[in-house]
Amino acid sequence: MLCPACGRPAEEGALACASCAVIFSKWKARGVAVAPPVVPRSVLPTPSQLTAFAAGSLLLFAVRERLRPALFILDGVDLGVHETGHLLFGLLGNHFLTVAGGTLLQLIMPLAFVADFRRRGLKRSADVCVAWVGQNFLHIGRYAADARAQELPLVGGGVHDWTYLLEVTGLLTRDVEVGRFLDSVGCALIAWAGVSLWRRGFPPAQRPEY
Repeated sequence: MLCPACGRPAEEGALACASCAVIFSKWKARGVAVAPPVVPRSVLPTPSQLTAFAAGSLLLFAVRERLRPALFILDGVDLGVHETGHLLFGLLGNHFLTVAGGTLLQLIMPLAFVADFRRRGLKRSADVCVAWVGQNFLHIGRYAADARAQELPLVGGGVHDWTYLLEVTGLLTRDVEVGRFLDSVGCALIAWAGVSLWRRGFPPAQRPEY
C-alpha cells in the first residue's frame, strides 16, 4: 500500500507511515467529505398560509355569484365533458348513473389531470387543475340549488339532473343547502390551489415549469 500523504510504500496493516509518520486512520477521516444534513421541507402549511386559505375560502364564497361568470373560459369545455358523461355512464345501463354521469365526469376529468401532472412532477400545473375542479364545483352547486326552481336553461331541454338526483336521495327540499355546500367545496379548492401556488413560489427562469 502507499501512504496517502507522501506516496511512499508502507507495510500492509501498518497504522502509520514509517516515512512521514501520518496516522492512516486520521488521514482517512480527514479526507472524507461530510455532507451537511438535509433539512426536509415541511409538507405542512404555515399558520399564515392556513389563515390565507381560510380567508380566501370565505371571500370567494361571499362573491361566488360574481366569481362564477368570471370563470367562463372553461364553461364550454365543462359543458362538453358534462354531456359526454351522460353518454359514457349511460352505457352501464343504470338510469341513476346515466343522470349523475354528467356531474361525475365533470369532476373526474380535471382530477385526472391533477393526478397526471403530479405523477410527472409538474406540481404547479396540478395546482391549476385543482382550481379547475373547484370551478366545476361552483357550477355544479348552482345547478343543484336550481333543482326545484328550474330557472337555468337546459341544453336540449329534458329533465333537470339535480331535480331527479335530489328527489331520489330524499334531498329535494334541501336543494339550496346542497348547492351552498358544493359552492363551499369549490371555493375551498380554488383558495387551496392559490395558497399551494404561493407556497411553491415561482420556478427558476431558466427552467420554466408548466
